[in-house]
Amino acid sequence: MEDAASPPARAQDGGSQTLSRPPGQGIDGAVRSAISQAIVRIHAEHYGKGATQAKTYVWDTVVVTVMRDVLTVAERTLVDVDRADTVRDVRTAFQFSLERKFREAVERLTGRRVHSFMSQVDPVRGLGVEVFLLEPCDDGSPPAA
Repeated sequence: MEDAASPPARAQDGGSQTLSRPPGQGIDGAVRSAISQAIVRIHAEHYGKGATQAKTYVWDTVVVTVMRDVLTVAERTLVDVDRADTVRDVRTAFQFSLERKFREAVERLTGRRVHSFMSQVDPVRGLGVEVFLLEPCDDGSPPAA
């Protein structure tokens, strides 16, 4: 996976990773890498396959994780018979059911509340994105990237 910055100290919290950083502190390369890993892990646990590559980008209050090679064998089979629309529909429904898990992971790792979560897949190219809009810092300023 991409985003291989060395992570800061981590603490175990009931099996989930927590970065030791106060809320509102900047979202650096280590946090971006941890977000990528968490998103891929959620996909792997619930789809049976995670992305082979993932990279997280942050701009002000926007967090975007771009994933490559996200489709399962069954989904690739559907795409091969011109049913990409079915893959997109099922993925959309599935993402809605997993929204809480995605939000919790990003909130835990950034120390910030997620205001909005959106997800999309390009079945033909095997790409996916997870988009999070964070609430402003307590002082109203965007996070330092």
